[in-house]
Amino acid sequence: MLRGSNDSEDWMAAPKGGTRERILNAAEQLFAARGYDGTSTRAIVAKSGDTIGSVNYHFGSKEKLLSEVIQRRWDEVAEARRAAYAEATARAGGAPTLEAVVASIVTPYLERAMRGGKGWRSYALLQARVLYSEKTYTAALKALSEPLAREFLGWLRNALPDAKPADLGFGYQFMIGCMVESCAEIEVNRIRRITNGVCDAADFNQVNDRLLRFISGGVRNLIDD
Repeated sequence: MLRGSNDSEDWMAAPKGGTRERILNAAEQLFAARGYDGTSTRAIVAKSGDTIGSVNYHFGSKEKLLSEVIQRRWDEVAEARRAAYAEATARAGGAPTLEAVVASIVTPYLERAMRGGKGWRSYALLQARVLYSEKTYTAALKALSEPLAREFLGWLRNALPDAKPADLGFGYQFMIGCMVESCAEIEVNRIRRITNGVCDAADFNQVNDRLLRFISGGVRNLIDD
């Protein structure tokens, strides 16, 4: 579960107050909205109320600033995923089911993106931008993402020991794609418009269970083919 109360949209927002935090907050919002190349250092300091000299002092470069924006929330999500997997392992008395593995990977991220306030929504959109840009992925996400992805593949392998490696690999890729797309849709919320309000892409209670069942069913179908 997330820490704190759900009463306030910003209860999980990043810390505010200091120069470093102000710059990180401003950069996160602008990188998410405009992309890395579309965001200048000057725009970041205009939003944060600081100076370019402050950015250089605290971060050294815009590329390093992007890396620190990504890192700032990364560890919390990774810790929550590992805790969920450890709990599922304890309940199962061994390797958890595929469904439990999918929930351990997807739900902690989805819950923060949908319930964690504006900062987390910006972070989820930024992750989508970075993940599908070779330049920014290599600069800011590769060193964090790939070791964790291999760990998650190990969880899937434990749940499905007889699966072909290629099926597990593509199953993982498709799972992450569904999760990232679901989070990127939160602000645009096209599904709410095209269903006349029946579906809400920003509603965790509507999305989470359906997404878990969709991913688990798809991976099982892929493995059983």
